[in-house]
Amino acid sequence: MLPPPIDPRTLQDLIDHMKEMVPYYTPEWRFSPDDPDPGTALFYLFADMYLQNVDRMNRVPVKNMIAFLNLLDLQRLTARPARGYVTFTLSEGTPHPVLVPRGTEVAAKDEEGAPVVFQTDHAMLVTPARIAETFLVSARQDRIVCLTERLAAREAVTIFDVTQGQDEQAHALYIGHHDLLWIDGMAEVEVQFFNSKERHLERTCGEWFADPERVEWRYLGAQGWEPFEEVTGDGNRLWLRKKRSVPFALDNVNGIENRWLRARLLPTSVPQGSHPLLIDGLRLKTQSIDEQRRGGFAPELLFANDQEADPAGCFPFGEFLAPYSLLYLASDEAFSKKDSLIELSMRLKAIHRQLMPVEEPEVEWKLIMKDSDIPKAPKIYLASIRSVVWEYWNGKSWARLTNELGHEELFYRPLQEGIDVKVRFRCPDDLAETFVNGHFKRFIRVRVQSVDNLYTPNPVHLSPWVENVRLQYRYEPDVSFPAERLLADNNMQWSDGTPDLTANPPRLFLPFAPLDTGHPGLYLGFDAPPTKGPLHLYFSLRQQNGVEQNRPIVDWEYLRREGDRAEWATLKTVDETLDFTRSGAVQFVGPSDFTRASLFRRELFWIRAVNRDNRYDSPATDQKRPILQALHLNTVRVTQQETLRDESPKQVSLNDTEVEFQLAHAPVFSEEVWVDETGHVTERGVQELQEAGIRTEVVRDVGGNLLKLWVHWQAVDHIGDASGQERVYRIDRTAGTIRFGDGRHGKRLPDGGSDRIRVHSNKIAGKKGNVPAAAIHQMQRSIAFVQSVTNAEPTAGGCDTEPLSKSLQRGPQTIRHRDRAVTAQDYEWLAREAYPDLAKVKTFAGYDGRMKRKSGCVTLAVLPSGGGPGLPFFPELKRQIEEYLQKRSATSIAMTGRVEVIEPAYLKISVFAELVVKSMDDVVPAEREAIEKLNHFLNPFTGNYDGKGWEIGQQIHASVLYGLLKSVVGINHVQKLSMTVHRITDGQAHEVRLEEVSHLPHGIVINGRHQIVVDLV
Repeated sequence: MLPPPIDPRTLQDLIDHMKEMVPYYTPEWRFSPDDPDPGTALFYLFADMYLQNVDRMNRVPVKNMIAFLNLLDLQRLTARPARGYVTFTLSEGTPHPVLVPRGTEVAAKDEEGAPVVFQTDHAMLVTPARIAETFLVSARQDRIVCLTERLAAREAVTIFDVTQGQDEQAHALYIGHHDLLWIDGMAEVEVQFFNSKERHLERTCGEWFADPERVEWRYLGAQGWEPFEEVTGDGNRLWLRKKRSVPFALDNVNGIENRWLRARLLPTSVPQGSHPLLIDGLRLKTQSIDEQRRGGFAPELLFANDQEADPAGCFPFGEFLAPYSLLYLASDEAFSKKDSLIELSMRLKAIHRQLMPVEEPEVEWKLIMKDSDIPKAPKIYLASIRSVVWEYWNGKSWARLTNELGHEELFYRPLQEGIDVKVRFRCPDDLAETFVNGHFKRFIRVRVQSVDNLYTPNPVHLSPWVENVRLQYRYEPDVSFPAERLLADNNMQWSDGTPDLTANPPRLFLPFAPLDTGHPGLYLGFDAPPTKGPLHLYFSLRQQNGVEQNRPIVDWEYLRREGDRAEWATLKTVDETLDFTRSGAVQFVGPSDFTRASLFRRELFWIRAVNRDNRYDSPATDQKRPILQALHLNTVRVTQQETLRDESPKQVSLNDTEVEFQLAHAPVFSEEVWVDETGHVTERGVQELQEAGIRTEVVRDVGGNLLKLWVHWQAVDHIGDASGQERVYRIDRTAGTIRFGDGRHGKRLPDGGSDRIRVHSNKIAGKKGNVPAAAIHQMQRSIAFVQSVTNAEPTAGGCDTEPLSKSLQRGPQTIRHRDRAVTAQDYEWLAREAYPDLAKVKTFAGYDGRMKRKSGCVTLAVLPSGGGPGLPFFPELKRQIEEYLQKRSATSIAMTGRVEVIEPAYLKISVFAELVVKSMDDVVPAEREAIEKLNHFLNPFTGNYDGKGWEIGQQIHASVLYGLLKSVVGINHVQKLSMTVHRITDGQAHEVRLEEVSHLPHGIVINGRHQIVVDLV
């Protein structure tokens, strides 16, 4: 703010004053500015010279202020460089890491096409390794979430929030048996669990596994995993009842083909401890069930010789009997159950068949006949199967299945009315599959061995007819079989329990294993070992308020080989993210003992970030979880600056007190000044300089004689505080001038020419360095195997030299706070010093970053010029201001990190108004002018009544808008007006009530969407 003018008069004031005096002093002269005469012209000459004097006099306070501030050695704030991060990409197929030295120059282009040069702040090793997988793990919630695809799609994800995305975690036990689980129809599977080390634990295994709130049992069918209709348990036994005709499928689980049962632990039942889940034995047996009381299930195939027959009713050996006729029965389900008891049931009856019809003899009837005159009927012979042989295929030949006499004579003279018969036999161990009539299955067969009366004249064949052919199987109570395969899927890792259970003695096996870490973690898998370094891994995190105070503990680890197993070891890092509370790079040197290991079903090289205090995963804390917007490997921090080396500045003044030099370029961000002191320092003096830690550059000849001596001088804020022997200088980085001492205050420069001073400086471009994403794409010098460079995010923080008007405002405040933050106003002015391009800033003492009351905290809400919601460079701005303020705050505040910079709460004001005009011609202009006035009035930088914008915390009421809209030309009155407020949070607008706005002391008004309706009177 400029001081008020001493003499505020203008030319019009002088004209009016002249008009008042002329009638009294020169009544004969008529003073007429509209029709000037020579006297009037003389007045205008006088007025012009007088106003020039008035202007100079009005500038006297400002000039005195400037002189006073110069006397206090107050300088204008110099321009600030922009900063950001760039990512280097290696050429495809590069086998080894490539070093990018510190100070490597990359460039963007400004609007005129000139290069804007950036330099890397650190050396970085660009690794050919790539991040192949990213996972989140929570042991407390027993969840695993894959973030790989979402990060590849540039989707923001919340680190340590495992409720997002699909849970990949599973606790499942897979039991495989090729024959016992060859089940097509309804059956019951019995599972027995054993623990020979602690027998008492077996007693509850069955009930535990049968609990539907803990375990879900399914079997693998052709369409996927099918549920069992009934699951019961008792002791160490479990019964699974399958009541549907959905067959088990022969399929792969973890690359192993078998028929499978699956016991999946439900998410609500995370395994804790070993009881009752440790087992060292698991046995199976199955039996068919006749839920519908049909006598069992039908065979898959039935062949009468070479003709397929119907199990519902058929002639098993044909309509006419013949020796060696064959009946084939196929059932992979029943005949695969080795050593089981199989029951074949059917309804058997005889149907009479004759090859030739029997003709009745003709009788010559007479009145009187003898017995001999009546022909006798021919004798009827009954052909029936005397015996059959029951056989099965043993892989080499057909072998006898059963020797029971009743089975062999089963088909001898069956009754016409039918009878239910059953054949029971034990399934042979060597019953194998074979081809019968083109079908490869497990078959048994019945072979006719002998037929009675087959060769008698025209016998009547008692052809067996069978109906409702059914099979059932079961095992005796003491018979069971070990599972062929036992697999466990836990934590996205497969484990094979088969070797443990088949060992002698058997070893304990844990079907459901919890996560091996008790802390939430972020896991990163690399396709190649990220060895050597320094490697840089950049995390782009969304800015959140109040996360840096009392931040959680995050440790980094890597997976290494220790003997025959992999183990996690500490990975030493430099964490710019401050435990994921802000964007930054994590730097580390990859150890040489990285090992490839299988985690989450991927063979990769793994590192992880572990939250040791579990605050990111605790339901009892309100700790905000970090939101990861992007993850970039081989990304290093850069600063916008261009290095000029070995410049000999021009001497611009020389007097008895000080010497001043002018650099060729300004403003200057940093510099090194070297002075040629050859001939002015002895050999002993050179040694003393080196012992004192003063940098020197010495050039000697082959004989060791001193040829050239360059000494590094130090920059100071005030030369007057230095002694006559101190090698110091003072630099005005804004103007690019360097001033040296006079011998009393600061060492005097040695005599010599202009080349006695050598300066290495870094010039900056100020705001031009704030370039958008992907603008940096050029390397000033090529590096072998480095293909490209780019910035994934905008660079930020660059600002131009402070204008004089702002320096005059800041000067008195600088004298008052003296570079120390004591009051709230001190913090605000120091924040403007840290970043001169701030438009709005307000301090909230006693509030933390979440705007909650907390003693000892200081929070500043800042808004840079042109800023708004979703400001991409705010994290960099926040970093600059916080680092600047912490150095100038009280120790109790700075050391505890209680100074925090936040964005204001953006309050988006949307107005709906119905205006009434007097004339039809005013409708469109009134609508347009009303919207323009609202947009201008609600602008946070140039709005409000005074055109200075809205201050942080300043509230607005709908009543002020009535007067604003009534000032629109042509408006008769405002019929209706309403105002809605939306708070912008994380890019999303949420409506808030007007009374809630008062509870947002850090809110700032911004423009919303306005709707104006204009009507006639």
